[in-house]
Amino acid sequence: MKKRILLVDDDKDMCSTLADVLSLDTEFEVEYTTKPLDAVDKVRENDYSLIVLDYKMPDMNGIELLQNIRSIKMNIPVILLTAFLSAELVEKALKAGAVKVLSKFIWPNEISKQIKDILR
Repeated sequence: MKKRILLVDDDKDMCSTLADVLSLDTEFEVEYTTKPLDAVDKVRENDYSLIVLDYKMPDMNGIELLQNIRSIKMNIPVILLTAFLSAELVEKALKAGAVKVLSKFIWPNEISKQIKDILR
């Protein structure tokens, strides 16, 4: 059975590129949205194995979206991606329930490896 992954980033090119890389792995079925509010609806309506969120987005940031996701489904692992990595942000994200915080500037195949490690 494939692992369903939801990507949420306001940068459509980032979503598309990461979705393409992750979809190369036959274990993953990948969806994405560029709108945090759409992500909330998707989480309500679907079962995901893992969610990858951008931190800096319009309407709500990644921590706020993570809190919304946690109010709907507690057990979905969530990775927060950010171009603004700091110790303070990592601490906030982990307290909010993220399983990992990663820099957006790592290679997409490294994100794929991190996802596989989390889903094991």
